[in-house]
Amino acid sequence: MNNSLDRLIEGMVETLRREILPNLEGEFVRGQAYGVIYMLKSLQLRASWSPVFLLEQIARLQELAAATAELPAEAPRVKLPEVLPHDARELEALRDAGDAAVSALIGWLTAHEYPAGDAAVETYIHQQLKHELKTSAKPMFAEISLGKEQEA
Repeated sequence: MNNSLDRLIEGMVETLRREILPNLEGEFVRGQAYGVIYMLKSLQLRASWSPVFLLEQIARLQELAAATAELPAEAPRVKLPEVLPHDARELEALRDAGDAAVSALIGWLTAHEYPAGDAAVETYIHQQLKHELKTSAKPMFAEISLGKEQEA
């Protein structure tokens, strides 16, 4: 049985903390090691063998599509299939196409006055930002610059 990606990354982080960091001399070198820990934790939150990360983004795109359905026919649309694929690469392509449609919609709304469309896009951007923050590792700027672990 294979270990999960989450477990593998956690093992790497713990090895760095217990075995590598205590044996490093100098704040700069320890800061670099904390930089590696930060990147591993970011990967742990964003990368997986599951499409959960993308599905939440696509759900927000679906909500935006529903909220902008009443815009005129010439307005750019977010178009998603009724049945979503299971493959993460296909989901990523759908998310990227949806984001491109959102960009086109923002441009269109700039030239036209539809407050409901503006509000729907603003809500979408806010939700995506919350998702981005929720799935980002806690910054380790102090550890990187000082070369030592900070209290939580």
